[in-house]
Amino acid sequence: KNVAAVSCAFMVQFTAFQGTANLQSSINAADGLGTVSLSSIYAALVVSCIFVPTFLIKRLTVKWTLCLSMLCYAPYIGAQFYPAFYTLVPAGVVVGLGAAPMWTSKATYLTQAGSVYAKLTDQAVDGIIVRFFGFFFLAWQTAELWGNLIS
Repeated sequence: KNVAAVSCAFMVQFTAFQGTANLQSSINAADGLGTVSLSSIYAALVVSCIFVPTFLIKRLTVKWTLCLSMLCYAPYIGAQFYPAFYTLVPAGVVVGLGAAPMWTSKATYLTQAGSVYAKLTDQAVDGIIVRFFGFFFLAWQTAELWGNLIS
């Protein structure tokens, strides 16, 4: 059930995020706002990958890092209602800073859950972890479908 909850949470979040991200260069084309906001996400993500995940997971635990970092997407999604450089670019930086710890903690959480489940059910750990990741990515990839259908 924990794997299903994480998978559904990512599906819902990325339905909103990817749906808006896919349209940024079209709906916020003036002065390149959409492209700049997406660039700010990935520039911050590069920095975040180097420094943030280990620091946060050590201090907050895997679950809390996952919860907190998923919340980092909310300002960017909300900023779509008031698209301007002063809303989308800082919100993009927040997404970028939150993305690396989110993906790292998600992978760690699924691996830990898979290990525990494998011991409880006396199954091969590798097989369970692959199954958990497969289920997760099945749900997560459908977000692209739902986001494009909605937009």
